[in-house]
Amino acid sequence: MTLRKIISLSIALSFLVLLITGILSYVQVYSRTVATLHTVFGGLFTLGVLFHFTNNFRPLKTYSKSKLLYPITAILAIFFLAAFYQFKPFKSMMDYGAKLKASSGKEVNLSEYLVVEMGNEQEVELSIDLLRSEHYWHPQMAIWTEDSEGNYLETVFVSKATAKGLFFGGRSKENFKTFDENKDAVGEYRRVNALPVWSHKRGVVYADGMYVPTSTDPLPDAISGATLIDNFKLFSSVERSDAFVLKIEINVAFDDNEYYSEYDFPDDDVYHNGTGQLGQPSIIFETPIHMDDGKSYYLMELVGHGHHSGQTGEIYTDLSTLTTAKQIVERIVVGVKPAAHQDKIVGVLK
Repeated sequence: MTLRKIISLSIALSFLVLLITGILSYVQVYSRTVATLHTVFGGLFTLGVLFHFTNNFRPLKTYSKSKLLYPITAILAIFFLAAFYQFKPFKSMMDYGAKLKASSGKEVNLSEYLVVEMGNEQEVELSIDLLRSEHYWHPQMAIWTEDSEGNYLETVFVSKATAKGLFFGGRSKENFKTFDENKDAVGEYRRVNALPVWSHKRGVVYADGMYVPTSTDPLPDAISGATLIDNFKLFSSVERSDAFVLKIEINVAFDDNEYYSEYDFPDDDVYHNGTGQLGQPSIIFETPIHMDDGKSYYLMELVGHGHHSGQTGEIYTDLSTLTTAKQIVERIVVGVKPAAHQDKIVGVLK
């Protein structure tokens, strides 16, 4: 009897922790502490359930012969398939949770810092140090260089979802007002409004006339990577140039406001298509870099935003319609120096 009490209480307390951490995971941005608690107590709950099955094997065996087993199994199978394939209402539920996370602020934790190494084979080494602000949440991002006249040079980094064409959705001009109630139109769709300044500046037009990579013609792994979900320091390198401009474009989904929502731009079918992750447009940071000015570090400046539906590559300098989008990044510092192997080459030549 004592063992049964221990198992029952353990299951009940583990379930309570799972319930609380599950709710926190749904409404708040990712927390390693919450995830750890959920995982550990999930394991304890599983062990408790296994002991419960062992202690109650005979009655459970009897229950399994009941005719109720078939409808219960069928209902659970329907729930599993609906959740797995993101059918309504499960997709709507997860979209709502994502919107809650995107709209809620988060205190910056300087102890959480990602280090990303993209390679230093080229002549100039870059270190990009980004400190997130309270509305930084799973952003799409592109980092690239231009010459002093604004001509595209090369891409340093782009988020994998954009680089590989991995967005899905089905909004259209005809269904955008009823899309959340009737999600019959599903399929692959490239979110062309995510990083329009970078994609247009890159200037590669695909078969359908869009500027965004497709899943059948993705960008190489050398310049793409997973979403950078927290403060990070990215190390990479670019070709040698005495003067160039480094630019970063960032876009967070689900951050709609009174200027950018499902009720705005009703005649813009591109804005109301794709993932349905409507929100404020991308923001662009830049800094000019001169290799002979004696500086080793540069502070990037917020200079504008992209087109709301990605139809052009223009940078709009009026930031008055942006709200939380201006609270995505606290600061970005760029470090620049000749690559170590270039110093060795110069030493040999001398």
